[in-house]
Amino acid sequence: MDEMLLLLLRHGAHLRPVRITSSELGSQLGMSQQNASRRLLELERSGHVERKEGGILLTKKGCTELAGVYSALKAAFEGGKIEFEGTVVSGLGEGKYYLSLQGYRKQIEAKLGFAPYAGTLNIRLDEADLWKKQHILGLDPVIIRGFKDEKRTYGDLFAYRCSVEGLECAVLVPLRTHHGPDVLEIIAPWDLKRKLKKKDGSRIRVVV
Repeated sequence: MDEMLLLLLRHGAHLRPVRITSSELGSQLGMSQQNASRRLLELERSGHVERKEGGILLTKKGCTELAGVYSALKAAFEGGKIEFEGTVVSGLGEGKYYLSLQGYRKQIEAKLGFAPYAGTLNIRLDEADLWKKQHILGLDPVIIRGFKDEKRTYGDLFAYRCSVEGLECAVLVPLRTHHGPDVLEIIAPWDLKRKLKKKDGSRIRVVV
C-alpha cells in the first residue's frame, strides 16, 4: 500500500480537498520534503490524486486502490472469499492450443482433479474490480510446471480454484499472455460458454 495515499485518506482527502504541504507530508511519513514532493507528483501523474483549489484530493482511482487493499486485508484476516462479476469476451485461441498440450493437461488433471476442456472462458473485470485480480495473484497458486518439447519451451501456469455460477473451475494465469490486465481466463471440464448458455457480453459471477 502506498503510504502517502493512506496518509491522505486519514486526513480525509477522499471526502474533500485537503490543504497539506509537501513538508508536512514528508514530516509525517519520515521522508525529506524533496522526496515527498516527488512522490506526490508521481501520484498526480498516475491519476491517484489531483490538486484542487482547496488542496489535494484523492481521485476515484486512488480511492478504488485503497478500498481494494482494505478489502484484501479484510478477506485475508477473516478468511473471506473474493467475489466479483465480469463480462464474457472472446479470446484469441491461445487457451485452446495450450490446453491441448499433454504436458499441461496431465498436470491439471492430477493437481486440480479434472481434465480441462481445450479452451478458456475469458472474463473482463469491471474497472472497480481490477484490484481483485491482484488479490487473487497474491494467493498461493497451484503451479502447473512448464516443460519442453521438440518445438519450444513452455512456461509455468498458475491456477486458483474458483466457482463460476456454482460450477467448480479454476482461474488460470500464464506467465505470458496477450490479454490485458483486466481479463481473467477460466478453465473447467466443460465448454463453460455452452454449458452456462453465455455469449460475448453476458454477465457472469465468479467466486475464488
